[in-house]
Amino acid sequence: MNRTDQVQLFTNDREAFLLRRPNRFLIIAQDGLEELVCHCPNPGRLIEFLFPGVRLILERRQSSRVQAGSPAKTPWTVVGVYYQDGVAPLFAARANRAAEALILKRLIPDLQELHPEYRVGSSRFDFMGIDRENQRHLIEVKACSLVENRVAMFPDAPSARALKHLEELAVLTDQGYHGHVLFVIVHGNPRVFIPNLHTDPRFAAGLSRWADTVQIHASLLRCTPQGETTLAVPSIPVDLRHGELAESNRGTYLILLELPEEKNLQVGSRMTIPFAPGWYVYVGSAQKNLSHRLNRHLRKVRKQRHWHLDYLTPHTRTMKALPIMSYRNLECDLARELKALGGRGIPGFGCSDCPCESHLFYFAQAPMGNRAFVELLLRYRHEVGLQA
Repeated sequence: MNRTDQVQLFTNDREAFLLRRPNRFLIIAQDGLEELVCHCPNPGRLIEFLFPGVRLILERRQSSRVQAGSPAKTPWTVVGVYYQDGVAPLFAARANRAAEALILKRLIPDLQELHPEYRVGSSRFDFMGIDRENQRHLIEVKACSLVENRVAMFPDAPSARALKHLEELAVLTDQGYHGHVLFVIVHGNPRVFIPNLHTDPRFAAGLSRWADTVQIHASLLRCTPQGETTLAVPSIPVDLRHGELAESNRGTYLILLELPEEKNLQVGSRMTIPFAPGWYVYVGSAQKNLSHRLNRHLRKVRKQRHWHLDYLTPHTRTMKALPIMSYRNLECDLARELKALGGRGIPGFGCSDCPCESHLFYFAQAPMGNRAFVELLLRYRHEVGLQA
């Protein structure tokens, strides 16, 4: 293979196993008996990857000392993770390196010049290219690591920055520029790219709204454990059909609740229910104003009790909302699947208008630490919820 056909995305200086991720930018890994404090260069949620025991690829940080004689707090960077049958690079900022070396000359025919970190007024874009006909192309590159059920999605967390770049590109096309957003998919075998309407519906709706103005592209890379990266598929199909669903603000949802101690609670006007300490997953849906419904559920005070869940939320320590934009109501389907995962249903809770046994399920351990639960969530987001 010619050197121009690949790019060195990272170096594999050491491998270790994940212990925990205390925050977005920090990972604690283990190699034998040694614990390693590592920088996480990808601030996304990465819920599909980061389970205790997964195998990580570490690169020694270039600035291994913050000052003479003082070791850096994080001498290692987690640059990759072994996932399914391959390696998923995690250093999102280096997607530009791969795009410049492997993709952009295919993306823009007859590219003559390429200027990175290009400023237009107060805006800065990843690249500005000039083709043979002196046409100017502004290009934003987004690294996409979320690939499940052969569907790639970006972003895996709300990204105001991505939306801002998209809006700026749409405006600048009126000034003679050609706008491009390139999604660099870094692993897997996706058949299609779809903007992640579940985690960032505004960005997903924007991509659909400005698809006639800004060109949207997706390419697939393949990376070895040594960081050698090649272009596997130059053009992955982009599906923007779900923009209307993203704007409709409707769908199904899961609420995760942690109850720190045992409680006997009156629920509604008749039920008194014993709740064991642990985690609960509530299933609901909203055919409009989904985001408002979720915000209300997550608010512990200043609300009149209306749903069964309102009687439980004031006593919880932790709550998390997991929206699933969907064309149809998936409450009962999810309730059956949560029971099949081992969730113990709380009889009669949240299901007064359907034949289900329950829409609230008890788990002794945190559901997000259960790979089967995460796979269920991603299957509904990447496949089931998008079926009309």
